Amino acid sequence: MCLHRLLTMSLVMWTYSQAVLADQVTLKSTSSPIELIGELKSFDNEVYVIETDLGVLEVDARTVTCSGSACPSIINLASEFTILGNQTVINNLLVPLLESYSYSLDADIETAIETTTRSSIKITANDGQEFARISVRPQAEPDLPSTLKITSGTPGDLSKNANNANKLPIAADALVAVTSGINPVKSISLNTLHSVLSGSIINWKEIGGPDAKINVYLPKKSSDLSKVANELGFDFSNAIDAERFEDLETLSKTAANDPYGLGITSFANRRTAKALPILESCGAYMRPNAFNISSGNYPTTFYYYLEAMPETLPIFAREFLDYIGEAQAKSMIDRQGYPSLSIHENSLDNQGNRIVHALLNDASLAKNPDFNSMLLTLNGARQLSTVLRFDETGVRLNPQSSVVLKALISELLLGNYADQTLIITGFTDSKRSAAESKRISKSSATIVSNLIKNADSDALFSDLRVEVIGYGSASPIACEDTPEGVNANNRVEIWVKDSL
Repeated sequence: MCLHRLLTMSLVMWTYSQAVLADQVTLKSTSSPIELIGELKSFDNEVYVIETDLGVLEVDARTVTCSGSACPSIINLASEFTILGNQTVINNLLVPLLESYSYSLDADIETAIETTTRSSIKITANDGQEFARISVRPQAEPDLPSTLKITSGTPGDLSKNANNANKLPIAADALVAVTSGINPVKSISLNTLHSVLSGSIINWKEIGGPDAKINVYLPKKSSDLSKVANELGFDFSNAIDAERFEDLETLSKTAANDPYGLGITSFANRRTAKALPILESCGAYMRPNAFNISSGNYPTTFYYYLEAMPETLPIFAREFLDYIGEAQAKSMIDRQGYPSLSIHENSLDNQGNRIVHALLNDASLAKNPDFNSMLLTLNGARQLSTVLRFDETGVRLNPQSSVVLKALISELLLGNYADQTLIITGFTDSKRSAAESKRISKSSATIVSNLIKNADSDALFSDLRVEVIGYGSASPIACEDTPEGVNANNRVEIWVKDSL
């Protein structure tokens, strides 16, 4: 049980004897012999406020019993609130998180299905005390008091809401094209995908497959994924022959069982279907995996948010929001197939495609000392999913990268990577000279290094070994035929390597 409101019980045992006042109460811990005696100032069915010799204290009502004539009459301490959102996301993401949090409290969770879009959740302690009663409703319903709403949005939304305490990003996902495992097509370009959706490509043979009609499977137009797809620049409205699905898992299973099917679903709901990597005309290749999605490098990445006004939520819901930021919760998110916003790792051994892409664009790199130096430096190192980009000024991180950097700094403050060398590497696009690209990339990496050092007010990073390097345009990850591709290549990556 969380005892953060039981301020002094874990710190001091004391007795306080005086004539019993009319509004005096005794609060006794349910898990220890500690008790507090004081004047009851207020009670809101969650927290006792009492005045003692130690001052005014707030005490979580779930952790104590109250005795005395001034004790309030309590019928039920259960926190009651509503969760609004897509039923699949709630079932596959939020319910497991609620289960994990409940188990950390030694509590049981019980879910009752009312209709296909409505359910209720009850969380009860081992002693029978109810902690929470949660009502699950469709997102289409109007907002209710004491509400948690799960929504989805593009990386632009993440940037816009970076300082919005009422909109908490909890997981990443991506729009992916899926096929049957026996379909010979191994990858697809974004342009090809747009052509299939517009109806200008209708046969698999036009994209390297068999001579057969492409059976297109899409989410319903009113679905959350369709809305996100539209924000990402995909227009589903012209796919008039497509079969539409309410449930993404059913869509993915249908595509997996159809050798001529092509479905658009989310990475987290792809199930047994084959998710196609994105291969562009210049050779840029991006696999749909947790690392590429959580790093923001995958071009169709989007995010899930929990929207709430914490001041209107009951205590269990507020504590659940705090729990979502903990390592245990992020591990649960990853296990559910949703890339969490924690730091993922990927070795250079798994990134051969970026080396091939660089050489395809510039064969002379094979003899370039800087390129070979990069390979030697990063060999044996692990890239972190902390990929940082700057705003239009070129000297300030964009809001999305500021959020990502905070996560890395939190890991460093916990002592993670203390025995590693942190390699901060800058990269640019190929629109300028080699010398200028190298200078700018080194400058960008230096800015990030300084931001990390400046966050260390207690000198906890004093033993941290840091290398700052600029590699210019030596390692592109996207084609530069669009502004988005140019922006993707201008980045700072964080690598870690065992210190010898």
